[in-house]
Amino acid sequence: MPHLILENKNLILFLNLKFNIMKQRGLTFNSQPGKTIVVALGLMLGLCPVSSAWGYANVNDNLVVSQVQKQVKGQVVDATGEPLIGVNVSVVSQTGGTITDINGNYSLNVPQGAKLKFSYIGYKEQMIEVGSQTVINVKMQEDSEVLDEVVVVGYGTQKKATMTGSVTVVSDKMLENKGTMSSPVQALQGQVPGVIITRNSSAPGDESWGMSLRGAVSKNTTSPLVIIDGVEYESVNELRLLNPSDIESINFLKDASASIYGSKAAGGVVLVTTKKAKEGKVQVDYSGSVTAKFIGLSPDLMNIGEWASAVIDARTNDGYTEDDTWLRYAKLALAYKNQYINLDHTANPFGTGAFTDVADFVFFDTNWQDIMWGTAASTQHELAISGGSDNSKYRLSLGYMFDDSNLKWGNNNNSRYNLRLTNTFKLSDKMSIESVIAYNRQDQVAPTQVGSALTTSAQQPGFPSATVDGKPYAWGTWGAPNWYCELGGDNKLKVSAINISETFNYSITKDLSTSVIAGYNTSTATRDTQKKSIEWYNYAGDRVVRTDPTEDASSYTKSNSRTDFYSISGRVDWSHIFADVHDVKLMAGLQYNMKEYEYTYLRTTGILPSLEVPNSNNGLIYLVSEDKNTQSSKWQEAVMSYFGRANYNYRSKYMLEAQFRYDGSSKFQPENRWAFYWGTSGGWRLSEEDFIKELEFIDEFKLRASYGSVGNQAGIDRYDGTQLYNFKPSQGALIGNGKVSYVDTSGKLPSLDRTWERIHNYNIGLDFGFLNHRLTGTAEMFWKKSNNMLIDVIYPGILGDKAPTANYGAFKAHGWEGMINWSDRIGQVNYHLGGTFTYTTNELTDNGGSGAIKSGVRSDREGYPLNSVFGLRYCGKIQTEEQLKKYVNQYKNNSTIGTLDNLRLGDNMFEDVNKDGKLTEEDFVYLGTDDPKVQFSVNAGLEWKGLDLSIVFQGAGKRTVWREKSTWRIPMRAVYQNGSNQFIGNTWNPDNTGAYYPSLTNKSEINDYNYQCSSWSVEDGAYLRLKNVTLGYSLPSSLLAKTKVLSKARIYVTGSDLWEHSNINDGWDPEANREVDNAKRYPFLRTVTFGLNLTF
Repeated sequence: MPHLILENKNLILFLNLKFNIMKQRGLTFNSQPGKTIVVALGLMLGLCPVSSAWGYANVNDNLVVSQVQKQVKGQVVDATGEPLIGVNVSVVSQTGGTITDINGNYSLNVPQGAKLKFSYIGYKEQMIEVGSQTVINVKMQEDSEVLDEVVVVGYGTQKKATMTGSVTVVSDKMLENKGTMSSPVQALQGQVPGVIITRNSSAPGDESWGMSLRGAVSKNTTSPLVIIDGVEYESVNELRLLNPSDIESINFLKDASASIYGSKAAGGVVLVTTKKAKEGKVQVDYSGSVTAKFIGLSPDLMNIGEWASAVIDARTNDGYTEDDTWLRYAKLALAYKNQYINLDHTANPFGTGAFTDVADFVFFDTNWQDIMWGTAASTQHELAISGGSDNSKYRLSLGYMFDDSNLKWGNNNNSRYNLRLTNTFKLSDKMSIESVIAYNRQDQVAPTQVGSALTTSAQQPGFPSATVDGKPYAWGTWGAPNWYCELGGDNKLKVSAINISETFNYSITKDLSTSVIAGYNTSTATRDTQKKSIEWYNYAGDRVVRTDPTEDASSYTKSNSRTDFYSISGRVDWSHIFADVHDVKLMAGLQYNMKEYEYTYLRTTGILPSLEVPNSNNGLIYLVSEDKNTQSSKWQEAVMSYFGRANYNYRSKYMLEAQFRYDGSSKFQPENRWAFYWGTSGGWRLSEEDFIKELEFIDEFKLRASYGSVGNQAGIDRYDGTQLYNFKPSQGALIGNGKVSYVDTSGKLPSLDRTWERIHNYNIGLDFGFLNHRLTGTAEMFWKKSNNMLIDVIYPGILGDKAPTANYGAFKAHGWEGMINWSDRIGQVNYHLGGTFTYTTNELTDNGGSGAIKSGVRSDREGYPLNSVFGLRYCGKIQTEEQLKKYVNQYKNNSTIGTLDNLRLGDNMFEDVNKDGKLTEEDFVYLGTDDPKVQFSVNAGLEWKGLDLSIVFQGAGKRTVWREKSTWRIPMRAVYQNGSNQFIGNTWNPDNTGAYYPSLTNKSEINDYNYQCSSWSVEDGAYLRLKNVTLGYSLPSSLLAKTKVLSKARIYVTGSDLWEHSNINDGWDPEANREVDNAKRYPFLRTVTFGLNLTF
């Protein structure tokens, strides 16, 4: 029988409430059998706090009565008793909350048994049980972990607060939720000030990622030095083998902080730290994603109607009559659109005068971009298990990535497999060992003849993709490009790498410790390439019209390379604080690196297309062709180094640092083998000064400055001081009964006196944090100089061989960069807004003379930046016959920039800059640089009740782009080829005199003149791109607790490269190089990723 309940507006009375366990909003009443709980009327009416709310629910026929919520209020202050504004106050395991007002006061209704959480940027988070309290005052303490955040630098760590170098830290958070990544650098584009990352292709596994820190430091190619867990790696390209989920942080050393790496640090240093073993119970982390890839940007080409009409216009403008072959062909295409003529059954409309090598005419309206490309998918999965005790900790991770290609034809994909085991063993209170063992593998396959397929302008728009019965189609000497991919053979690459890093730490005394790192990296790369012959058919598919490549030209090649890298380094660290205010640290060490490389190459021709492995017998390959080639090479190099660093800071207010490195390289002659590099820096934390502490809005304000020297050995051969010879026993003269072998000098002379380039880095920086660290950022200016850059030296022709470069050049660069971020909360919404900015420029100050003046992109002009663009200055179109006559007569016999005799109305005019009455190379002017001087990004994010949204825009400022080799952009350059459709409706004619493009022509001398490098033909490569948008939801911990298995769960959807604004609108990716190799002319992709993160 239900228990009696008496309820009134102000009265609830329990009678005979027997044994039950009742829960209502967190409050539990426990009643023992036979006991009675009576709530007195006087208590309910007079003693219950008015701030309390009471409620009841029907549970098992009993009415359960409980106090629902009560009001808690209080004040939040800092360590000095000053009120804190905007402190987040919330109930643990529930959504919602409040923030403190201008006086630090708050008020919040909370359930019975609640726990309050007080959080504020720069302060330690506090948890307080409410219990019976209705007033809770809180004193917040500064977060020493924030103030003492440790940053990985060269051979050690430093506190961020007292660091004086230019070091940018990227945490693992920036690498999360990005979907399938071929390389971790993919997530960093535009996100790190001073770090410029480029991608030149969307080919799976062959994206050609590039990275520079603060731009160029020399005309010789220089890349950042990559260090992973204390061991040197070959290049930034090696990061493609790394599982992004294994990365804890990536630190970029951009100024004097890099000088401790000496001769290899000219391009800056990238320090990658992988995730380490952590103490605690077993934790399992899983992340998985599936990515859909869509075509974003690809060349916009003409359709059959546009192409035929353009041919007619161009040939008519050129004065051809109706009997012109290409005029007739274009008109035939329009008349037979979506039809074909089989010449086996119909007479050739052109008789025997033209097109005698074709079997038919086909005029389909083929969109080759749709034929070649489609959507694709990729997937990435990672699993990590970690745990252990204080004496033994471990982390084991597995990773798998598969990236399929948007190319519809042939085999084209990239796979990555990762295994990493990290252990930390505490052998005693003084000794520990950190062990990292990793295995990484990449399997990549692409069509061998994809370069032939992706020659953008090769195919006419009416060209069919196959015969009527699905065979390769050919028209004359042209083959449908898709079949080069489908039947031309595979180019397979398998890369396997084993990386071992063992760190031995020993604490000698409280202040003195030593560390030894032994590293071994070995990688093997095997490439199997088949180039198969292909039979091509007429459209009817009943006869072979050509074979390309022929069987004699078909080939099989196999190459193997192996690289072994050995590294051993040891250092001693000493630190002591004198009188509680003088903090001194000293470090000294030495390192030995050795690299061995071995390469073999085998090639044979005349393979059978049906054989997967040619000439195989029991798994062995025999080179039986007479045309066979074998090559092999092997080399070694080594570097010995001594290094050290000294740090001093006074009360964490004034900081000084000095460091050095002394390198010796096997590349140089003994007298030039060793070089000394050093750097120094200082800092002043004004925020620790009393006169600044009075300004309550300033939390952190630090000035720093640095100088450092680093080296560059780009362009230095491994046997630079040794004369090498080519020995060719199969060649040479016959003398008597014998043959003298042919020997030459391998195309170079030795250098006995050149050495490393030396780059001098200068830096001034500012770090700040205002308004309780809600506004934070950095601003830096930098300068780079080199006075011994390696350049070509001109010698008399009688030298007989190419002379080595010499340390006679000079180069300088400068720029500035910044990063700013605002983080705050409005009600229940946390949000942030930030951005980065980088400006760099450079100048080649001494190149031993600039040499001949040429147009286009140049890196040899003294007084100008690298990759400068030179050309003519455009001064309008020829609009009248009088203007045409005057221009041609003045310059046709005084021009070296093209043939002017056949110019017409609508063609371009160029300025005689030096006013000498001629148009020559002397009139070339500086048009800009192909390297963007400005890079920037803007990011924003929101968090609300488990939902999170983030967005990133990334872009670049003005960039002068001269796409010299992209001839498909020139209208009607070759009438038998397709090309860009950007000129449609925008070419000059008497009714359209304001058109951008000249009148159409098929004459090469006119096109070469109009479209040469000039202020008219170059383009502005500036762009703004929506780089990333992520929407996620994290399940509440109260819900996950019920599973008793999961501790974290998050789902998300991410879109990458979804939109861009660019001044170039013909399908070219503004991030890419101005010229892209045919084999890498993949469309620019947009991706959408669905992902899941779980922690058990």
